[in-house]
Amino acid sequence: AQEEGNAAVRKQYPTLASEVVDYSTVKSVRLRHILIATPQLADELLIKCRAAADGRDAMAELANAVSLCEMSRDHGGELGWVSPEDYHLDDKFPEELRKAALMKKPGDLYLETSRLGTHIVHVDDVFQTLTPTLRRRAPKIHNPDVGYAQPRTPLGELLGTDQDLTYSMETMGCQMNAADSERMAGTLEEMGLVRHPDDADKKDFPNVVVINTCSIRDHAEQKVYSILGPYAARKRRGEPVAIVVAGCVAQQEGGRLLRRFPEIDAVIGPQYANRLGEVLESAMEGNQVVAVEPAFISEDVTKPRRDSSVCAWVNIIYGCNERCTYCVVPGTRGVEQSRTPDAIVKEIQGLGEQDFREVTLLGQNIDAYGRDMSPKRRFADLMRTIDEYGGAPSLARVRFATSHPRYMSDDVVDTIASSIKGSGDSHGRLMPVFHIPAQSGSDKVLREMGRGYTKQRYMQIVDRINRYFPTSAQGHVAITSDFIVGFPGETEEEFQETLQLMEEVKFSSAMCAAYSPRPNTPAALWENQVPENVKERRLKEIQALQEKHALFRSTELLDTEQEILVEGPNPKDATQVVGRTPTNRLTYFPGDAAELTGKIVRVRITEARPFTLSGERVGTHAY
Repeated sequence: AQEEGNAAVRKQYPTLASEVVDYSTVKSVRLRHILIATPQLADELLIKCRAAADGRDAMAELANAVSLCEMSRDHGGELGWVSPEDYHLDDKFPEELRKAALMKKPGDLYLETSRLGTHIVHVDDVFQTLTPTLRRRAPKIHNPDVGYAQPRTPLGELLGTDQDLTYSMETMGCQMNAADSERMAGTLEEMGLVRHPDDADKKDFPNVVVINTCSIRDHAEQKVYSILGPYAARKRRGEPVAIVVAGCVAQQEGGRLLRRFPEIDAVIGPQYANRLGEVLESAMEGNQVVAVEPAFISEDVTKPRRDSSVCAWVNIIYGCNERCTYCVVPGTRGVEQSRTPDAIVKEIQGLGEQDFREVTLLGQNIDAYGRDMSPKRRFADLMRTIDEYGGAPSLARVRFATSHPRYMSDDVVDTIASSIKGSGDSHGRLMPVFHIPAQSGSDKVLREMGRGYTKQRYMQIVDRINRYFPTSAQGHVAITSDFIVGFPGETEEEFQETLQLMEEVKFSSAMCAAYSPRPNTPAALWENQVPENVKERRLKEIQALQEKHALFRSTELLDTEQEILVEGPNPKDATQVVGRTPTNRLTYFPGDAAELTGKIVRVRITEARPFTLSGERVGTHAY
């Protein structure tokens, strides 16, 4: 009965952005098109465009060669931002086509017919008007020092002064949140704010506070309320501060956060991270804003403020369509939305031109990339395109996270192996690190989690990786994972099956956590919850085993030479620098950070610890 209930829950959820987005808010789309005289030729060219839908701009080449549209032909078919009211385009892209385009989504490639001929159309981006779930005049705040309610200081009054305004960004949770924080920071700096110094006087407070939240476990959610307390107290004392709560707790709680903390100015879900500026415009007028409605995720208008000059995050897919019975992510990050290959490649190329050395491709379920698009794309094809076309020569490393065992294809493993083989060196541009959360080693627990695979399937993936990368003793591959212990109904025998899986694989690292019931998830309502003391014991046991395996994997690297990409100084020892091996092991060695940051240096490993290495530089060459 429990399994039937899980199936019912999964069926009721949408899987496409077009099923949840209010299309009445879509006001314009950024388009490219090719105008063809005959439908037959258009069909042939559409096939060519779809065959090259892995990132190479076939449309631009074909538009230049055969398009009948003189205005866009010499610009790769680019029409720019288009809306139904753009009547000057009637003789190039008629009104009925412009209206139809508003019902599409980013990445769509399709045919339309008009009086002019047949159009091959590609949607690059979509613009929606911001329609907050709630926008209201902010209430007065009770000031305990004076004993009565007083008006809050609108953000607009702060920005209208000559005062140098600062912001702080509190980031919790996963790499996706870290990437979202960089995007929001870029927006704030575009508005003229500067980051509040970490070493500022304790009496000096930021003017705008953004708390980018995580709700994956109850502890993370409670931390949000702890952080909010002091900022809310500042506001009650009449200090001019704007408070923004973003991320997964914001999406989960919405307007309820305002009832708990009326001092908050704005609550925004992850899908609005790059629209923080628009949200704050409303808050400037003294409003409270809640923006958690489903939305198409548009391309960034402002550049993210990267926290590193060496490594960068690049989102390729947002959201998650899986319905694991323990997980809040589908409810907080929404349905899957893939970015177009062209947008991804252009961002990576731009990072290469800025001399970034490493990018990490991000997605909650990265193997699902492209399955929401029309035509569908594949993650392995995108990886091949990035390996071949993405970035300047300075871009040396590409990583990705996170893979799902249910969807991870052999083609992804093949692609990384081919990159390494084709480089003629110990590694290629694609790094041999596979983060594949197993969550459990018990088929029964996996089934109740709704994961969609068995231990046998998981081991088939591991075996394939090990066949392609048999020289793991030289540090040529790393397999990492996540595990949950104490899932409802997990018996001691089933827990031991998880430990057995770990013994078989010996993961380079693994994030282990005790099950935490989360709002709006089926497993939180089950009656067979595991006692807290049992969960704590199992967590300590699995963490101890993982530390043993991590040390084993680190020890394999002793006396080997590794290419370390230096990320900066060792924060605890100014005479050392810190960087990472191709398999992502943190490594410390003596060196000058000013000279070596951003360089790849050959290092002999002399000391191994569970999660870090130490070594000494080999020669003087760095590149």
